[in-house]
Amino acid sequence: MSNMLTYDFLAIGSGVAGTTAVIECAKNNLKTAIVDNQPYGGTCPLRGSDPKKILLGAAELYDWFGRMKDKGVVTGDMKINWQNLIKYKCGYTECIPSQIEDSLSHLKIDSFSGNAEFTDSNTVQIGDKFIRAKNILIATGSVPTKLPFEGADLMSSSDDFLALKDLPDRIIFVGGGFISLEFAQAAARAGAESIIIHSGSRILEAFDEDLANLISKAAESSGIKIILNNRVSHIEQKESVYTASLSPSNKQIEADMVIHGAGRTANVYNMQLEKGNIDFDKSGINVNEYLQNTANSHIYAAGDVSSTDGAYLATVAAMEGRIAAANIINGNHQKPSYENIPSAVFTIPSMASVGMNETEADKAGYKYESRFQETANWFTSYRTGEKYSGFKIIKDIETDKILGAHLLGNACEDVINLFSFAINNGLTATQMKNSVYTYPTASSDIVHML
Repeated sequence: MSNMLTYDFLAIGSGVAGTTAVIECAKNNLKTAIVDNQPYGGTCPLRGSDPKKILLGAAELYDWFGRMKDKGVVTGDMKINWQNLIKYKCGYTECIPSQIEDSLSHLKIDSFSGNAEFTDSNTVQIGDKFIRAKNILIATGSVPTKLPFEGADLMSSSDDFLALKDLPDRIIFVGGGFISLEFAQAAARAGAESIIIHSGSRILEAFDEDLANLISKAAESSGIKIILNNRVSHIEQKESVYTASLSPSNKQIEADMVIHGAGRTANVYNMQLEKGNIDFDKSGINVNEYLQNTANSHIYAAGDVSSTDGAYLATVAAMEGRIAAANIINGNHQKPSYENIPSAVFTIPSMASVGMNETEADKAGYKYESRFQETANWFTSYRTGEKYSGFKIIKDIETDKILGAHLLGNACEDVINLFSFAINNGLTATQMKNSVYTYPTASSDIVHML
């Protein structure tokens, strides 16, 4: 076939997992290529964490301004200019695809644009080109979960929200996870009426309940309305107005936009995986302990699209991409570990977690001590007028080792990394408590948590 190209390694997807793997393979003298059907960079830098934090940076500043008002620091009013904020965000994201392609080209990695469809076990078609590779990494990330109610296709995605040039007056966020909470907090502070609808009994179910309850209070105090124990059963549109029907309350809520924030699922679509003899299901590409597909030894998977126990985090995707590359280069020998990986939700204030919660500690049979405390009166929170902050530390009574740390408040997304280091290196609570930290900082509060 005249239009057939051959490589040692091909990555499908240019997010963190794909680029990490392809760079590692290229540095080890493999002939490599990468393809994506979207602009290069993947979800996190283009449509996820990075642009989201730019919007939230403005929301945090707005919130801080409000907290310090009438405290002898600031006077007057503050307003977020959404159009200018989106323009500023685009100033960051628009440069990323070309920067990534240039860096890949510098390493002599061939880049392709288009949808990759398998034609056999190690060959894909991209437009009129065919690429055969000894090994292929699928790293296509995740997409919003398909919801089963009528009118679900009328919802906008998180991608759509991040691209909004004009902020609607009223927005419904479906789901009570981190996507809805983070975006609702940005939208509310920019002036939009924000409503979160969640089928569960509390928001942020993956995080500590006591701290999530504080976040709920903080969100409601900022003007966000949270409706629990209700699911969206139907959405209809009349002209520019959307109406969401709820069950079991039978309430109807009108809005100018409805955002899908009810979770994401592995992106296994549009690749003709069946033709590649690739084992997959709704949980993703099925892989063994080495991230190799269970049916096709030519195929590896990493990041959100793999059916591993790893959370949908950029850090996990990077780790899996690195390990997949190592196994492709030197044969299967490395296995990913998903224990004690820190995570954060960038609400206002932010919340972070690492290690076990109480339910997990109970299930594992530990004799543990759990300490929860609100810290709004501590200096770190008082300094910025923060009314909602706290922590929960779970400690093994017998060994004094930390089993889990859950933090809410200023800089907790950074402080949690110290707890992650301690847990992963077997440090005791006493050793952490007796360490010397810069003061006064959020990290120095660790001494009083233990």
